[in-house]
Amino acid sequence: MDQGTANRPAAHPRGERGFSLVETLFAVLVLVVAGGGLVRTLAQASRARQAAADTDLATRIAEARMEELLAAPFWRGWPWPGHHAAVAPGGTVEIDGAGAPGYFAYFADDGEPADRRSARYEVRWRIRELAPRGGDRLAALRVEVVAMPVAAGRGSVVRLDSVRVANRE
Repeated sequence: MDQGTANRPAAHPRGERGFSLVETLFAVLVLVVAGGGLVRTLAQASRARQAAADTDLATRIAEARMEELLAAPFWRGWPWPGHHAAVAPGGTVEIDGAGAPGYFAYFADDGEPADRRSARYEVRWRIRELAPRGGDRLAALRVEVVAMPVAAGRGSVVRLDSVRVANRE
């Protein structure tokens, strides 16, 4: 073997020379398209997770208020002895803001009570008396609670409704 052929690279068949520029650009294009779809999917999943967290917070706040109202004692006949102001008939749960709510409270991101300026959710409730047909005495209270975001579009609206039967006389 002479020196001239030993230093020369071996000849490669045509199909084994590597990737062409067109093949490389096509591979990069496929990765960019797939990456864009992945980024959109992750963004959508993040928004869905945030919406679920907002709904969970609103539900916990509304349930806590509902439990408080349902636990307050009341008897047939208004006003009953030692009546609890939290279950006095009145209030509103209208969302559109028509008229000031009779009963309301504000809550922060952590679900704790807050003032209006730092609140994330406003909770409104309404208490209505339910009397049996033909009866003149209070038999039950219908309790409605709505938790809604203070800033429009920044959370979920949750509505709860329950009936509380009077304590025995």
